[in-house]
Amino acid sequence: MNLKRKCLTILILFATLQGALLGQSKELADYVNTYIGSISPKTGGTSPLVRIPHGEIEIAPAFTPGIGDQYLADKIFAFRFGIVNIMANTGEIKLADKNISSRFDHDLETATPYYYSVLLEDFNIKVEYTVNNNSAYFRFTFPKSEKSNLFLALNGKASLDIKNGKEIEGSSEINYNNFSYDIQKRKRVFYCAEFSAPFSASGTWQGDKGAIDKKSLAGERIGAFATYSTRENGVIEVKISFSDKSIDEARSTLDKEMPGWNFEAAKSTAKELWNKSLGLIKVEGGTEEQKTIFYSALYRTMGMKGNVWDTYRCAYPLQTIIEPEEDMKAINEFIKIYNETGWLPSSGAMIGNHSTSVIVDAYMKGLRNFDVNKAYEGMKKNHMEATMVPWRDKGHITELEKCYFEKGYYPALDVKEHIEEPCSVGMPYQIKWLPEVGVNETVKEVDGWHRRQSVSVTLEHSYDDWCLAQLAKALGKNEDYEYFIKRAHNYQNLWNPKIGFMAPKTAEGKWVEPFDPKLSGGFAGEGYFAEGNAWINTWQVQHDVQGLISLMGGREKFIDKLNALFVEQYGMDKPAFIGQFPDMTGLMGQYCQGNEPSFHIPFLYNYAGQPWMTQRRVREIMKLWYNATPFGLSGDDDHGAMSSWYVFNAMGFYPECPGRPIYDIGSPIFSKITLNVGGGKEFTIEAKNASDKNKYIQSATLNGKTITKAWIEHSDIVKGGNLTFEMGDRPNKAWGSRPEDAAPSMTPVAEVK
Repeated sequence: MNLKRKCLTILILFATLQGALLGQSKELADYVNTYIGSISPKTGGTSPLVRIPHGEIEIAPAFTPGIGDQYLADKIFAFRFGIVNIMANTGEIKLADKNISSRFDHDLETATPYYYSVLLEDFNIKVEYTVNNNSAYFRFTFPKSEKSNLFLALNGKASLDIKNGKEIEGSSEINYNNFSYDIQKRKRVFYCAEFSAPFSASGTWQGDKGAIDKKSLAGERIGAFATYSTRENGVIEVKISFSDKSIDEARSTLDKEMPGWNFEAAKSTAKELWNKSLGLIKVEGGTEEQKTIFYSALYRTMGMKGNVWDTYRCAYPLQTIIEPEEDMKAINEFIKIYNETGWLPSSGAMIGNHSTSVIVDAYMKGLRNFDVNKAYEGMKKNHMEATMVPWRDKGHITELEKCYFEKGYYPALDVKEHIEEPCSVGMPYQIKWLPEVGVNETVKEVDGWHRRQSVSVTLEHSYDDWCLAQLAKALGKNEDYEYFIKRAHNYQNLWNPKIGFMAPKTAEGKWVEPFDPKLSGGFAGEGYFAEGNAWINTWQVQHDVQGLISLMGGREKFIDKLNALFVEQYGMDKPAFIGQFPDMTGLMGQYCQGNEPSFHIPFLYNYAGQPWMTQRRVREIMKLWYNATPFGLSGDDDHGAMSSWYVFNAMGFYPECPGRPIYDIGSPIFSKITLNVGGGKEFTIEAKNASDKNKYIQSATLNGKTITKAWIEHSDIVKGGNLTFEMGDRPNKAWGSRPEDAAPSMTPVAEVK
């Protein structure tokens, strides 16, 4: 072989090796599977959303109406974002408002966080799109057709104007709900749409009227169409941007975010934004599926806006570590809402004053770029003047709140006031709740469907009162501190030692009897509980675990009760149980991973001397109830709440009690996790020898110093450093087991009976 041929052979081999290595490389955004959780055991699956991290708009296919399990939809009706729906077809223009749709095939689809493409099979049109913060970029590839059509349908009371033969602009006025309160505002959004080629024809429509010979139109159910004559694989691109100020600002936003006509450049920009944000946490080791689950979960946490019911538990706390600026944006938005409406956002359609938890958690972690005095003013007003009635976040109190203020618990209706029916399995009766508003209810504000949820309301507000007490103390408001810390003990008023559960009590101070910890409360348990039963809600005392241990009779009995939770069966056959409690999904005994109030429960072992059981439980939950398929979540994701639980636990720690700036230690699944905590600092977690079998912590060091406590402080993380675990396949039952190794609690360990 001559020298020239040898060199050529070497170059070919090098190129082949380089190509193989490049083929194996995977950017972080490529790990995200946007369809995880799109088939849900509960009320709704996730959507394959395209957005940039914390962007103002997100785009998703509008699938067949009524199909909650979105992956199973058979058709796409449009692509929805903001106030606009866009769709394409071929042929004669028909009633554009009437269900233009097409079949599609997931095998001919690409769904990523930054880019989506699909073939509309009925028309042989390829649709692609990408996004920036306030703009979207679509690319449509048409077949050969004399009439290739694009449709823009507007939501709300809208206007449109077709201009220059290649632009459509206007605005829409939509209802804007200030997060959780029943205070509706009208918000006008302006838009500007530019097309890459002049229209062959264009027009408008309204409702069922079909095409209208107008270039400008205003009203509801309006839209515009643009028609082209296309050759085979003819490409038409559309860019659309939004503004809440003016059309001119929308146009300038489009020029800034989507300059020129370069779809690939816009797509690349969106991808890089995701790579950067996902790169705030880098993991090593683990399986490819675990990395897919992890980065898909992290993606889901980077789009939540406003909701505080479930996100206060671990989604907001995750932001305090890797995206504190987003936490500050949210809190400042809360304060803005308070200034506008007189109320801080509460918990939307659920229970509790959990904006308090979010604000106090941030403050206690040193995040203070907000008006804390104004925030405190709003929190105190919520706690003192807002109703606690579920789904009724209006600003007045009822006799139910007066009972909470005066007697220390939210009262339940007496069982004699309910309609009772025989129940053949598990208990001698079953309380039947009818959906009509006001049935058997003496307080008009109580929704007859969602009911009082009296035990859960007491427990959630007791926790929120504890949070507010912490801030009152930090601000030197000692009188307020004494008042709210007393209310933080209210959970004790619903502990029924006779049955060993939290239980409902009437306004007269009588226990509701008969009472079954599994089945009482009617549909979803909401006579007494929020989407669950006493087996789950008894543990809702995040702020005072040691106090709960004392109520249960000490560490041993507490552990026995915890163990029983994970094996206690249904008492009815399982379908009937799920029929009554549809939110209790992801079941392990009575523990339900599919609903957020359960999230902190596995970490309660840490407080009673058995961290090894926490390690065992969290590993088991991750393995059973998270996977990289459309079935990959055991319940509704709820604005990234369920996803953030996985992110924390895959890293090996969890915020058991937001408002207290610490994290309980679990069991990391990756051998190394690196968190970018800002300012050029990193916090690394090393789990040596971690594997499926090696889930138990043998020993631990923090910055080279041995630790035996089963928790770390927020400051340990954000100042940078290294947490190292030696992992093994059998538990070290001594590690973290001493009372003094447990994390702080409202009740000191020394006072536990």
